[in-house]
Amino acid sequence: MARATAVTVLAPIVAVGVVAASASVAAFDLHAAIFVGAWAWLGDAALALDVCAGTALLGLPAAVRRERAARSGIVGVDAMSGREFEERLALLFESMGYEVVRTRATGDFGADLLLEREDGRVVVQAKRYVAKVGIEAVQQVIGAIGYYDAAHALVVTNSTCTPAAAALAAAHGVELVERERLVGLLAAHPLAVARSSAAALLAREVGGGAVLVAFMVGVVARATWRTSRSALRLSAALWRAVR
Repeated sequence: MARATAVTVLAPIVAVGVVAASASVAAFDLHAAIFVGAWAWLGDAALALDVCAGTALLGLPAAVRRERAARSGIVGVDAMSGREFEERLALLFESMGYEVVRTRATGDFGADLLLEREDGRVVVQAKRYVAKVGIEAVQQVIGAIGYYDAAHALVVTNSTCTPAAAALAAAHGVELVERERLVGLLAAHPLAVARSSAAALLAREVGGGAVLVAFMVGVVARATWRTSRSALRLSAALWRAVR
């Protein structure tokens, strides 16, 4: 599933990159071929269009980030209750090949989920927070390691962890899965409703780049008009002075 998702996301990115590279080569070849003579302006125009195409690619990172966030469903995750967050993580880890066991809502001895796989048991402390996660979550999962005879421990949150929590986790070998990494995992293993096609991603990339190019063209056109108007006024004033 992860491989298929990666191909779906990367395919339009590769396509846009190939088209942009081809446009660059064509533009520079055209400019070199007609660099001199009455048609030199065509080469300049080709380079200008190539610059616009390259600028359009600046829309790509934003499009990919939006697509990644949409696939992850992180906005919905932020609105979940703690128990709903655990259920979503259970689905995530199941899609990653783990056998998942949910612990009791109370008296869980520091673990919300138990993950079973051939490489050993993993205890998970899930924290659906708005604020930063403190050392308490790390302390809880450290205690769960011994109780559940686990080989590894995770603290998974839609937020981030405090420096103290990060230091304690590093000292005890606890792995922290914070917001950015969680978004990546959820995007790589999306729910069916979160999927979108490569064509949709490509459309977002092109749209984002087109908006950026249109904005830049507008800025340049406005600056050019103001400069030209000032130059014309100055020329007119000099002409009147000379006469």
